Order: sequence, then C-alpha cells, then structure tokens
Amino acid sequence: MPINYALLLCIPIGLFAYFEARWMIRFVLGRYEQRERKAALLVGAFGALIIPLIYVCGVAGDAFSRHIGKFITPIMFALISAVFVLPIFRVLFERVRGDASNH
Repeated sequence: MPINYALLLCIPIGLFAYFEARWMIRFVLGRYEQRERKAALLVGAFGALIIPLIYVCGVAGDAFSRHIGKFITPIMFALISAVFVLPIFRVLFERVRGDASNH
C-alpha cells in the first residue's frame, strides 16, 4: 500500500484509539474527568501518528547501512513512542502521587 493511502487511515485509527482509551479509562478507573480526557486525547494522537512513525523509522533504517539501521531504528521508535506514552502515564497517575488538586 502506498504511503499516500496509508496516511488516510491515520484519522480513523486516531479516532478509534481515542474512543477505546476513553472507554478503557472509564471502565478501569471508574471516572472520566479533565485529567482522563487529556490522557485519552494523547492516546488518540499517538494512534493517529503511529503509521507515519512506522514509515519514518523504516525510511531511516533503510537510509543507513544494514547493521547500523537495524540498531538505530528500534531505538528511534522507542524514544519517539516514549515521548507520547510517558505523558499519558503522568497524567493518569498524577492523583496517585498527590500532586493534583482536589478539584
């Protein structure tokens, strides 16, 4: 599938990830407040950007030689994924640490 067509799937995948995260947060935590909305939006953004992220990591892996590309690609994918995933956990577990207000 050409990347032009694959990029058209980003919006439905992002929406699906958002609604799935919203349902999962309500089911697991039993609440859905402002913090949980932010976390669901971050999950949706990560879901929408997963296809371009995989494409960019593949192109970067092909740009380098065989051994270096196999080493760089998973590290780059993990670091970029951590940029999206770590704020989700920070938002969701803010109340557990006690940093959040009582609102």
